[in-house]
Formats: sequence, C-alpha cells, structure tokens
Amino acid sequence: MSSELSTDADRRCRVVAAALTAFSRFGYRRAAMADIAAAAGMSRPTLYLVFPNKPAVFRALAESLLADAVTAAEAAWPAGVPPAQGLAAAILAKDLAIHRLFSATPHAAEILAEAENLAADLHRAAATRFAALLAGRLAAAGDASAADTARLVTHAAEGLKHAGLAEDIYVTDVQRLAKMVAGGINRE
Repeated sequence: MSSELSTDADRRCRVVAAALTAFSRFGYRRAAMADIAAAAGMSRPTLYLVFPNKPAVFRALAESLLADAVTAAEAAWPAGVPPAQGLAAAILAKDLAIHRLFSATPHAAEILAEAENLAADLHRAAATRFAALLAGRLAAAGDASAADTARLVTHAAEGLKHAGLAEDIYVTDVQRLAKMVAGGINRE
C-alpha cells in the first residue's frame, strides 16, 4: 500500500512539474491535458486518474509554488538577522523564482489572470503566512507597528514582483525597499 501511495505522490509531482512547463510554454488557455500528460511522461487516461481536469492541475501547481515560496522566505530570514538584510532575503527567496518564471514566458498576464480566478484563496493564504513571518521578525527588531509594516511590505513586494522589471532592477528595488523599511521601523 505504501508503494501505491508513493506512486500516487510521485505521479502528482510529475504532473505539477509538467504543468509548469506546459503553462509556461502555451499559456493556460492553450495548454491541453495532452500537453501536460506528454510532459509528465504519462498517458492522458493516467493523468485523469491523478487530476480530474486542467483547473485542478493549475491549482496544484499554484499551491506547490506558493508553499515552496513561503517556506523559502521563512528559511531566508532566520531569527536574529537584521531587518534590512533579512527582509530583502525573505522577499527574494519568496518571489525571485516566480519573477523569473513570469519573465521567461510571454503568457504571464494570462497565467496571472487564471491564478486570480482559480487560486486566489491560495494566494491570500500564502500572503497571510508571509505577512505573519514579516510581522514576527519586525516585532523582534523592535517595530511597534510590525503588523502594519508587514502588510505594507507584502503588498509592495507583490507589486514589484509583477512590475515587469528586469531581474537586476527588481533585485535592487527589493533591496532598496528593505533598507527603507528597516530605516523607518517605528520603535515607539
């Protein structure tokens, strides 16, 4: 039984990785379950045993990317790291890979629109988890308004990620944002 569960988990991971390739290459609308199955190295009937439809595949991909992003952010800003350094590291750990994905596909706007339709709840949950991380680290650094600062930074980071900036400008702007926030910590 455990090898069957492992096989199901392995298939699911293969499909999610294949979906990233298919959606990046074709966009959401043009990517077909046949494209995802081919990229995953399985038949369409096998794919349908793992996921019932394309929206379910998309949600699984979004869930995987978002969970990995927030986990990376948590690891990038361990307790005790100064705010300017930790904040920049957390934002970049969370968002740089996604920024790169969207920079590499001409279908970014379409994929973002589908993400809003199919996975908005997942995005909100990831943003809430990220804001909680920031609030905790900022409070530990003495920010009396840590929750408000975290909310502001979460929204600003989201805007930078989707601004269509070249990677070097994006990274520089994230670092500037982190320095500005660290310099403005409210210690009242």
